[in-house]
Amino acid sequence: MTSRSLVLLPVILFTISCAPIASGRLLAQQTGPPASAQAIDQLTAPIALYPDALLFQILTASTSVDKLKAFGGWMEKNSNLKGSELQDAAEKAGFDAAYVALAPFPQVIQMMTQKLDWTKALGQAFTANGNAIFDSIQRLRSQAQAAGNLKTTSQQKVETQTTTSGQQVIVIQPANPQVIYVPAYNPQTVYVAAPAPPGSGSVVGAGVIGFTAGVIIGASSTSYYHAYDDYWDHREDYYQQRQDNYQQNASQRQSTAQANQAQRQSTAQSNQSERQNAASSAQAQGAANASQRQSAADSSNGPRGQDDSQRGGGMNSGGPSSYQNGSTARAQSSRGNDSLSSSRSGDGGRSRGRR
Repeated sequence: MTSRSLVLLPVILFTISCAPIASGRLLAQQTGPPASAQAIDQLTAPIALYPDALLFQILTASTSVDKLKAFGGWMEKNSNLKGSELQDAAEKAGFDAAYVALAPFPQVIQMMTQKLDWTKALGQAFTANGNAIFDSIQRLRSQAQAAGNLKTTSQQKVETQTTTSGQQVIVIQPANPQVIYVPAYNPQTVYVAAPAPPGSGSVVGAGVIGFTAGVIIGASSTSYYHAYDDYWDHREDYYQQRQDNYQQNASQRQSTAQANQAQRQSTAQSNQSERQNAASSAQAQGAANASQRQSAADSSNGPRGQDDSQRGGGMNSGGPSSYQNGSTARAQSSRGNDSLSSSRSGDGGRSRGRR
């Protein structure tokens, strides 16, 4: 058996033992022990051969599926924008740097949003153990390189570099720093199948790596990518910084939640106190109104009683007196009338006697 066969044999056995990579559900469903190397390789295989400038942005963007979906929707609404104009608009819209960096690559965003299970599992694995993800990427790159499928082309530059810690890493960079190409390959064959012989015209089952149209990165956009040129040399520092940021964000979210809860409780207590004061005020006002109505009723009944009393007293005391006085007057008048009649009668007699 040739040395090349010895190299490919364990790789072939590894591929046969792996389930399909597309779903990414294996790691997402694991809640017990840490994921195995095989499970992680299934997650990183679709992107392990991407240029580092894109790879690290994809890993960062995968940690928040909700933000990714929001960004995908925003991309669809702004499909008329291109290049730097698109990135400037994404930055103004408030998206994180990872999404701004991926904005000129809609096919990458589409891949991540169409396979949300895989994206979510990848993000969870990267958050839980970034070094395991990086080790998997290096492991798969070594396999693709050994199979003859990963090499320098007019689109990319593949180099093996030694980090400050002495680790050998395979670095993939754009051949032209101003133009980034996205590779297209079959993750189930590219790491194990040798390329087709030149001139055979057959690529069936071969580990062929193609490339989409190159995306020109303007001078204003290079800041989203240049910081990752020596990423492998400082990946542990970057990962630790990212973990610190994650913890800080979690702490800020918790503090914000606690502050909001305290504010809600304070507002509820204030509202309850205001309602109690309003109820007490309304009760006091009602009692005052009732007292005023009672006073008004008493005041109204008093004069009427006095008038009635006065009217009644006049009838009881003045009535008999008036009646008695009237009777006396009538008696006097009657006596007067009698005298007058008598006088008249006497005169009449005398008058008749004289005649």
